[in-house]
Amino acid sequence: MPASSTRPEGERAAARAAQPRPSPAEVDRLIFDRSGAVERPALGLLWRELMHYLLDPPPAPPAPATPPGDGHPVLVFPPFLCSDYSMRLLRRYLEACGYATYGWGMGLNLGPSDAVLAGTARLVAETSARHGRRVSVIGVSLGGIYAREAAKLHPACVRQVITLCSPFRLPTASTVAPLFRLCTARHGEAFAHLLPALAEPPPVPTAAIYTRRDGIVAWRSCVNPEAPEVENIEVAGAHATIARNPEALAIVAERLARPEAAAQPHAHAPAGAGP
Repeated sequence: MPASSTRPEGERAAARAAQPRPSPAEVDRLIFDRSGAVERPALGLLWRELMHYLLDPPPAPPAPATPPGDGHPVLVFPPFLCSDYSMRLLRRYLEACGYATYGWGMGLNLGPSDAVLAGTARLVAETSARHGRRVSVIGVSLGGIYAREAAKLHPACVRQVITLCSPFRLPTASTVAPLFRLCTARHGEAFAHLLPALAEPPPVPTAAIYTRRDGIVAWRSCVNPEAPEVENIEVAGAHATIARNPEALAIVAERLARPEAAAQPHAHAPAGAGP
């Protein structure tokens, strides 16, 4: 059965609590670019996001050529201001492929509080222990950041991480930045300790799916720096419907069906320059 990180979660939490926490303004400067160096998605793309959300059809069942799943557990973490209900089409698709699929069970995603970060890491470890095998973790937008961080804490429990339009490479620029600031005002400092190393991939196979037509976040912030066992995969489509994008779903299904790597979790060099 996979073993989780050797350092207890309680010790990590205590160490974080002992560190001085930056102010909300300092955290905001780390997350969102104010210099203009990172191009914010055009407002026209934001309007296009709404049209895609309203008009894009639900995904078709997996095509006959879709590789069958091996039944291993798959966790799906939702995007900002969304819940497990919003990810039901993605989970149904993956269940039809042959995977044991689970939501995160924590209601609406209101941002990376201490409780959310601890809860997602614990869910990964518990799901892996319950199945007696490694779990694949899929995160959509902000949910992808939780997926990556949970895999860093419990790499022996994680088979792979797949992110969908997740802005882990900071600073980013976003058309919904004011909404994020409003919702995370009370706990923004809770995840400040993660920000300097957020772009570093977890020590497991990692794929980042992104679209250059992203109307929510700067697409370049959703792309991994070059590293071993890391992929960046571009698809056509919108941020808001990436979890029901047929091209993205086919890629997810293909990655999940790949044989589990026999190698132990590997180490990455610090994040560098990249696309």
